[in-house]
Amino acid sequence: MIQWAMSATRMHSRSLSALFEGQRLASTRCQKCGRYCASGAEPFVVEEIVVNSSRFENGWLSQLGQIGSWIHGMQSPPSSVSLQDLLKEESPAPEGYKCPNPKCLQVGCSTRTTQYLRLPANLVFHINRAQPDGSRCDIALEFESTINLAKLGVVVHFGKPLDRNLSPCPTVYTLKGVVFHRGTSARSGHYFAYIRFNDRWVRLDDDKVRYTSNPMEASPMAVEVSEGEGGAKVAMLFYQR
Repeated sequence: MIQWAMSATRMHSRSLSALFEGQRLASTRCQKCGRYCASGAEPFVVEEIVVNSSRFENGWLSQLGQIGSWIHGMQSPPSSVSLQDLLKEESPAPEGYKCPNPKCLQVGCSTRTTQYLRLPANLVFHINRAQPDGSRCDIALEFESTINLAKLGVVVHFGKPLDRNLSPCPTVYTLKGVVFHRGTSARSGHYFAYIRFNDRWVRLDDDKVRYTSNPMEASPMAVEVSEGEGGAKVAMLFYQR
């Protein structure tokens, strides 16, 4: 409660805060002794999802079923990754982190997980595809029209899931908008968007606003896998409860 009220990252606008603000709980667990501890409960507005080749070269995603097979014996990164898998993943604790258990005190054997403590009304993901050399990662992101955070096991609650006002709330989000980037560089390119309107996807590309009958452009999910290197790849996802 204190961290929520006093955090410097809180939004100043109450109306925007009510739409986009949530709170995540970060925790660490020692893989040797099993010691668990909460390490922070910061508010957030936009969740960053990192999708780049160097991330997968580190090997800490090897336990994920959909992308683990390439790490053992294959040289190239996966052609696609799942948003749901990335949300559920465990990552290494920060470099140099020491287990706080006085009987353990091991360094480099802890993992870090993030769960949602206060669920925002609108859940926004920024897909960070920037490579170390400034290019853009073209690994496709598999995402769904709905996402249930409770079923993914990424909601921490005390009896019931809670919204930003600590009132019980649902955990199912529906995809309402997607922003795409086209180009080989992470620093430049062309952006266009899809929004859900009257139960159909509408494409907004500069001054062109239209429904599309082309199967490869009929939905954001189809666009994500329809173009090759330098083609359209998702940059932002907007989900709503």
